[in-house]
Amino acid sequence: MGNNITILTAEKRSSGVDLDFPIHNFEVITAPFINIIHEGGEILKKLFKYTDHVRSQVSEISPEEQVNSNNSFSYVNIKKAWLRFARKRGLFVTARIPDIYDLWAYSAVKKGHELLKTKSYDWIVSSYGPPASHIAAGILSKTYQCRWVADYRDLWIENHIYRGMWPFTIFEKYMEKKYVGHHANVITTVSEPLANILRRKFNNPVFVIENGYDDEEYDVESPPYFSDQKIRIIYTGNIYPEKRNPSPLFAAIADLATKDTNMRQRMSDQFEVLFFGNENDWLNQLIIKYGVQSWVKYMGKVNRIDALRIQKQADLLLFLEWGDESVDGILTGKLFEYLAARKPIIGIGISPSSAAGILMCQAGVGQAVGEDLDKVTSILRKLITENKPFVIQPREEVINKYTRRKQAEFLLHIMNKYSVISG
Repeated sequence: MGNNITILTAEKRSSGVDLDFPIHNFEVITAPFINIIHEGGEILKKLFKYTDHVRSQVSEISPEEQVNSNNSFSYVNIKKAWLRFARKRGLFVTARIPDIYDLWAYSAVKKGHELLKTKSYDWIVSSYGPPASHIAAGILSKTYQCRWVADYRDLWIENHIYRGMWPFTIFEKYMEKKYVGHHANVITTVSEPLANILRRKFNNPVFVIENGYDDEEYDVESPPYFSDQKIRIIYTGNIYPEKRNPSPLFAAIADLATKDTNMRQRMSDQFEVLFFGNENDWLNQLIIKYGVQSWVKYMGKVNRIDALRIQKQADLLLFLEWGDESVDGILTGKLFEYLAARKPIIGIGISPSSAAGILMCQAGVGQAVGEDLDKVTSILRKLITENKPFVIQPREEVINKYTRRKQAEFLLHIMNKYSVISG
């Protein structure tokens, strides 16, 4: 679009599913950071290894007692307990302070100083999360009197999944007000309900730029991911315990399999529900609780290209969200990927009147059923018997509104407007 863009980001470390986008017409500069969770974990692991070695040399307890002792007080068990606590609060997962990227803010500011001293920039754009993005951008904006867009893909203080932990929440509120509230020229977020929350907090102008999809990714011809013709419900993404809850679907599967022998046989032969993403103990426990192990499977992580191939082959895409008024405005990027696939979507945990429910209906591809077991069962029965959960009529004029290009054009329009006002 004729703009010169420099991206300042953290050094990337391989995760097995890293995004690998081509770099055209923009520069990427990385700033180092210390992952205190990783480094601390390595130290703790070595400490436990040494302790176990010493204990095995001097202890007179039996091998069986040593095994039981190791199981009850081990690096693995402590790590699992810590991760459960941290994830529940949003700590060290790029959502709340403290976070693995907190120290990155220092190196980002240092690198930003180097850039701004040698080159002229019209705008700084930062996106939450992690919190370090807004903090670093706020410091640079204040220092160099540079115009700044503070973007919220999710809310920070009012995050619907991660509530943070006292007393860090006090510090977070102070930092958000100090930088975003006092120095951001424009604030953007993904929906009107979230925008209204931000408007009540700040006097800054707030605009809605939804999540979206890159239409070029969907124009690429790719071979099918699955080689057979099974009927599949697909979920790609993370599961948040008790918040993105597939229980109504599992209950419907169990109900159909229990009450109808012919249906059970048909399901065994040609039906499955596949979850792609990080493994989740809570999800595994739900699968066992409802006795649906024969049909519901966790498939592990896949790269982005494969995730899109999988979505294109889905007979029904599963969209999960927390059925609470506090998340009414949440429109995750996953929903827009699903829209772009132009496949049937079932929204569990959301009502038809929620932002996500309204959008699925407007796009002509989805039904929001909340936790209504009868509706879920009806859709599931039609899917298995007719290979069609419900009729969809994709509305291209709605779906095409959410391409990345159109979103970028709107953001540029806003920036041009406020460049004139600021100037």
